[in-house]
Amino acid sequence: MSYDRTSPSWIKAKMNIKQLRFQKQLGQNFLIDGNVVENILSALELETSDTVVEIGPGLGSLTERLVERVDRLIAVEIDRHLARELEMDFPEVEVMPADILKLDPVQFPEGCKIVGNLPYYITSAIIMHILESDLKFDRLVIMMQKEVAERISASAGSKTYGVLSVITQLYCDVELLFHVSSQCYMPAPRVDSAVVRLTPKPFREKQLIPVVKAAFSSRRKTIQNSLRNIYSSGRVARALEQAGIHPVRRAETLSLEEFIALGEAFNESDN
Repeated sequence: MSYDRTSPSWIKAKMNIKQLRFQKQLGQNFLIDGNVVENILSALELETSDTVVEIGPGLGSLTERLVERVDRLIAVEIDRHLARELEMDFPEVEVMPADILKLDPVQFPEGCKIVGNLPYYITSAIIMHILESDLKFDRLVIMMQKEVAERISASAGSKTYGVLSVITQLYCDVELLFHVSSQCYMPAPRVDSAVVRLTPKPFREKQLIPVVKAAFSSRRKTIQNSLRNIYSSGRVARALEQAGIHPVRRAETLSLEEFIALGEAFNESDN
């Protein structure tokens, strides 16, 4: 029998029958808009031969439509009660009852597509966890708090431009696809969401990540002083000079190209 897993009445009935509870500490908000689900699927541009990794499947509103369209579906669910329900409802799905932040993404198949309705409080951590790994994924389509989506797509010089903006844009093409009202969830969160698609770029020089993190470690400090938190003064001075970056600038004013030049300068000093 087929159920509409985006129906509030079905969600309530399922949770009552199975004695499930919304876990606020896990940031659980279930989608109740089938159109949003279909738009997410469209953004994935699925092919039958795809392997998809779904993060935070919840009660399976996206899962039930994914399993019909791809050969292999891996679902990572931190709530073990929900994971057990998913195993019973979708025996063909590889359910992993685990915290995605405690898994090494490299264990997922190369070329996989990743999708998820991420808990607001750990969205940034999950994105960084995946990008800092050596996983070669095809694309990442994620629902997140609208403010986080704006940070990811922020430009140099803006207030929201930071570590997440730079690292995400260095490693991926970022597309803010559409906004999602808080009323499309149950229970409704206090803020609206957005769906973002990240498509990896060829650039995968991981040694740049600690440079970016150090640069933003003290936003009120100059780039020179921030970098001195982890690098020697002499090394910082040489790298900034080689990259053509004035030492009194602040990290939020640096473009992606300048961060790349800075990373290359530090990398050359290692050799």
